[in-house]
Amino acid sequence: KKTLAPSILAAGLLTVASASNAALLDFQGWISTYGEQGFDNSAPFTLSDSGLTLTATAYETPGMIDSFVYMDDSFNGIIGGMGVCSALNANAQCINSADDNVSLDGMNAEILSWNFDQSITQMTLELGDSEHYDFNNSGIEYSLDGSIWSLATTDIDGFVTLQLNGSNQIDFRTAGATVQDYFYIRNADVAVVPVPAAVLLFGSGLLGLIGIARRRG
Repeated sequence: KKTLAPSILAAGLLTVASASNAALLDFQGWISTYGEQGFDNSAPFTLSDSGLTLTATAYETPGMIDSFVYMDDSFNGIIGGMGVCSALNANAQCINSADDNVSLDGMNAEILSWNFDQSITQMTLELGDSEHYDFNNSGIEYSLDGSIWSLATTDIDGFVTLQLNGSNQIDFRTAGATVQDYFYIRNADVAVVPVPAAVLLFGSGLLGLIGIARRRG
């Protein structure tokens, strides 16, 4: 009995470590619950799942002008997802209904910026187009440092997997200047950097010392 409790605790630690390595951020689900609305950068949009928290803000470049993260509701019978709006009314609704996705505002590029409270290895995004249909075989641009932009292309169903390599920040913008290039992010399946093996070994060693101390007692 003295050695059983540490063994159970060690198994629990391993289970928690493995279970906390992935999170699903379901923006369409959030919108179906809370409705369509925009978020100022001073009170940004946040969403948590499986111990991971996302904080989303929005800007326009050049100049990093503040914009609004926008959670867009149904059109063509499909919930949009997360986009960007340049101006809201008093009810936190986008003034220009055509400006609620990640797009260009005139000549300015709208930037959707994500920050996580943990380091991320990769994420798989599901995207919708400006008409809320699948953003299939289309490109977006993303940056891990805010200066170097890379192109990523979705598959036929609007999914794309991005490698973050331990970063906790990523920005998105449109890869083109036409309405067909504008997009919403419907959800994100995010893989968190796993608990280092050294931490697990330390925990196992600590539990072993506890077992020895109990036997001596």
